[in-house]
Amino acid sequence: MHGKILRYSNQTKNGVVVNASKKIFELRNTSWHDQRMMPSAGMLVEFRLDDNGYVITDCKASRYQSFPENGLIREIDFWRTNTDDELKSKEADAKAAIAKQIFAETNYLKLNSIQLSTPIPETIKDYFQEEFHALTAISGMEEEGQDPQTKINYIIVKPYLSKAIDYLVFNDRHITIDNFADDMQVLKKLEYSYRQFQTNTNLTPDKIYQECFLDVQYHYKGVIRAIETFNEKKLSVQNKIRVGSMELRSIQAKLDAKRGDPKALEERKVRTRAVITKAESDIKIISATIDRLKALAENFKKENLTKFEGVFNKMYEILINKTKDAMDICATHIDNKLWKLGMSSLAIKNVFFKHNINSPFCAMTFLGNHTKMLDKGKLRDNEYQVYQYYNKYMAKNAKNFLIFSDNPAFSLDLKIKIMSASKFHNVVIYHKEIEYFSAVNRQTFELIYIDSELKLQKPASIIKIGKESKKNKQTNFALLSLAQIKTFEF
Repeated sequence: MHGKILRYSNQTKNGVVVNASKKIFELRNTSWHDQRMMPSAGMLVEFRLDDNGYVITDCKASRYQSFPENGLIREIDFWRTNTDDELKSKEADAKAAIAKQIFAETNYLKLNSIQLSTPIPETIKDYFQEEFHALTAISGMEEEGQDPQTKINYIIVKPYLSKAIDYLVFNDRHITIDNFADDMQVLKKLEYSYRQFQTNTNLTPDKIYQECFLDVQYHYKGVIRAIETFNEKKLSVQNKIRVGSMELRSIQAKLDAKRGDPKALEERKVRTRAVITKAESDIKIISATIDRLKALAENFKKENLTKFEGVFNKMYEILINKTKDAMDICATHIDNKLWKLGMSSLAIKNVFFKHNINSPFCAMTFLGNHTKMLDKGKLRDNEYQVYQYYNKYMAKNAKNFLIFSDNPAFSLDLKIKIMSASKFHNVVIYHKEIEYFSAVNRQTFELIYIDSELKLQKPASIIKIGKESKKNKQTNFALLSLAQIKTFEF
């Protein structure tokens, strides 16, 4: 039957579904069988119950999630039907009613052209309605002025984004998977669409022309129906001629045999011949009309197929590219949320950053940790692709900072501050002069922070080493104390 999810938690994997009778049913994750999307509050669904009629055994998202104001079916139709197939049948009936009305209002004896009932781009949008609808869901996710090169490639980063979310949810009890549920729902729809595009490589315009285009051309369908009607009428008239001819032979036989009233038979003969003559005239008109309508239908089908192929190929390519781009935008949006939640999480600070991790809490950090463990001399093709992507991404976006301090609290607090300012701020920490010397001569830093309360070295000598290095002669240095970090704004 049809229903609506009132609430659902990805944390507990439980929710509630209501049907048209306002009866409530429990929805469990084990009953959800839909690869396209995850269950979420407000979603319209199609579900089945067990033999007792109490427990949901199968549930999936309905193909009908929205009902346009001028659409063929309304939401009330959704609640009055039990399955999507019933609703689709109702939609087909509505289309048939439109075609029937157009047929009744058209004079096919004078018709010289077939008009488009629905423009080609609109038919393609309707055919890929779910895919286009998924694209609209990313509205507002892309930050204003965001540099395109900062978007992450979801196809590559997917496992590391999932791992980062799981790590955050597992370690911080104040954050649940529900914090990401709505965005993950959007991402799952986009990914399903994209996977379908990759799978349906044989999808061509001519294969879907009938279903996508001709089925919603009501004027064309009216012509097809008119041809059938005229063919039936032609058979009827031909039958009338055949019956009339038989009657003429019968009358003539009676006249030859001098049976019956000759005058009455002659009058009947004239009437019958007139009927045949009229029928033969009608046959010519009907045949000419059928030929004309067939030519119109054939030309309409042929000419619009050529146009349809051109528009379809362009729109399909755009749709695939936009879906891929939308996945990256949505994944980047989720990663940004992950970064903000992670960098403000006390649990992440105390657990994650206690290790020697030099980049912010985000998917790329988890990807970076993975690339470090790869055997660079034995990279498989997919590993090489991931490795190359990570290095290019970081080369374009990362900004590097250095902290020199022998106070762990100073180093950790300042590192968190710097990384909280941008997802692309990487921070290395040194407390030994020789390691620091090697670092400043090997790499250029945006800014170098020196602990003003060093115990074993003098801040001035540390700054001097940096200023005299090969890579950081022009780099700015900042002296900070532990107390200043508390009010420090990057």
